[in-house]
Amino acid sequence: MAGKKDNVVVAVIGDLTASQAAELQKQIVVAKGRYAPNGRGTIATGTRENVGVLIQNGSTSSKRIAKNA
Repeated sequence: MAGKKDNVVVAVIGDLTASQAAELQKQIVVAKGRYAPNGRGTIATGTRENVGVLIQNGSTSSKRIAKNA
């Protein structure tokens, strides 16, 4: 048995271009599918000025990561 699955990852990564942020988001979705295929998650991308809002509430740029995504 691999162990109890009760951990999460939260990351804020700055100094990215829009295309870099999109690529990083895509790779996170791929990794989520590999390591936690039945898990749920949310990704939000936006500008540095909106980071607090993204963390607290999500925004229109939030993307739910579906199971088996």
